[in-house]
Amino acid sequence: AGGFVGGASVRRLEAAGISVKGFARTDLDLLAEGASSELVSELRPDDALLVVSAKAPVKDPAMLLDNIAMMKTVCDALENTDVAHVVYISSDAVYADSADPLSEGSFKAPESLHGVMHLARELMLRHSCAAPLAILRPTLIYGLHDPHNGYGPNRFRRLAVAGEEIVLF
Repeated sequence: AGGFVGGASVRRLEAAGISVKGFARTDLDLLAEGASSELVSELRPDDALLVVSAKAPVKDPAMLLDNIAMMKTVCDALENTDVAHVVYISSDAVYADSADPLSEGSFKAPESLHGVMHLARELMLRHSCAAPLAILRPTLIYGLHDPHNGYGPNRFRRLAVAGEEIVLF
């Protein structure tokens, strides 16, 4: 079975001998007219669909609406075709801020548009997806090509390399 992911992930999976079809925005723009039908034409019943596409982090209402529209495209496709499994990469931003360690049972009450976006998209998938659905909520993912640059080790590393001031508190 194949799956759908992008960029470096595609290369790593292919190197491991896993059949993958990745889509960049230039291949499949989830905000474009007809994108749902295009996605349906690519999906097969034995595919695992990995949903990671987002405009993130969400900083304003327009970005929130774009991300909801992108997920609507995916949900429309899932309502019109079968896949073996769906995995959604969400965010721990769906949880209320807490001094206590988080678990999957922690209260979901996002305090940012970014968290609202991910929680809404999770609910949309739960409503539309007939296939087994896994929702992963990572936090502060570290990686060379992380686009956020707003927090955590990525920002720290980039500021250090640039010789810029690092404010801790």
